[in-house]
Amino acid sequence: MQAIVIDGPGAVRLAEVRKPEPERGWARVRVEATGICATDFEVLKGSIRAEYPLTPGHEWSGVVDAVGGAGDGKWLGQRVTGDNEITCLECSYCRRGEWRRCREYRQIGFAAPGAYAEWVLVPVRNLHGLAEAVSFEQGALLEPLGVGLAVAEAAGGRIGTTAVVLGTGPIGLNSLAALKAAGAARILCLERRAWRRELARAWGAAEVFEDAGALEEAAGRLHAEGTDVVVDATGQAEMLELGLRVVRFGGVLVLAGYFGGAQVRVRPDVIGERNLRVVGAGNNSGFIGRAARAAAEGTLRTESMITHRFGLEDWETFLDPSFIAREGLIKAIIRRSE
Repeated sequence: MQAIVIDGPGAVRLAEVRKPEPERGWARVRVEATGICATDFEVLKGSIRAEYPLTPGHEWSGVVDAVGGAGDGKWLGQRVTGDNEITCLECSYCRRGEWRRCREYRQIGFAAPGAYAEWVLVPVRNLHGLAEAVSFEQGALLEPLGVGLAVAEAAGGRIGTTAVVLGTGPIGLNSLAALKAAGAARILCLERRAWRRELARAWGAAEVFEDAGALEEAAGRLHAEGTDVVVDATGQAEMLELGLRVVRFGGVLVLAGYFGGAQVRVRPDVIGERNLRVVGAGNNSGFIGRAARAAAEGTLRTESMITHRFGLEDWETFLDPSFIAREGLIKAIIRRSE
């Protein structure tokens, strides 16, 4: 089969590799759609931990065409997506659902072969069925939608909540959608790219700003002391500082962006004296199933963020380092070539 292989930082190729065969407890999925994530570029750069050589791809959907155990035959022919965590399921962390703390933890697309390929192997226990009403493209977007659901939960989003979302890339947009579905009454967004501002408005943002000062002024009008929730989806130091200014006394600041290991200076008294909750939302397990149910019910559908579609053969275009900054880009998808 064809698969994109990263041999090491900066070294990537389209290769002919052996079609995988599932062992007991595993399924082989014929990949129909794969989301291109900014994290995949970090793997290509070598700036985050990965095990090379590696086929990336952790946002995927497809059809099960082989299983390793006779008892798993019910999955054959099923449209699916799934969780990417591979764990022992026996340690205290796994029993608490803290999969990413398991000593045997591996993740599809980072330490196990991912879905930038024609087929991918997935533990059967990780599979989630896709309703017929859910497209394969939407199925590939359920992983980032799951992140949005995790952000909304960490924020304590509920009916009447006011919120600010800093950055409306895929994570910011999914956080916006999840907060809106949770009942947030008024959400303000900050985004410098015009095409992303447009989609944020379409998804229910009350106001979307290009200028941080204008957003800060508007946030002050939500409450005299600021807004209930701030989601930083940028991973930028200045946005973290802005978030701390616009969140109200007793409010919640959710860190959903990737800072790339940068050191950020924060005055602890700003947090302590204002009784703020600063929570991380960078490792989210167990939300893809919820996202699949929300998509099946029509509560949350996010296909409209897709702006670019490719085949594996287009790898030199979509894995060019400049692609992530392309005009008009929100979310790109790799589709199976017939």
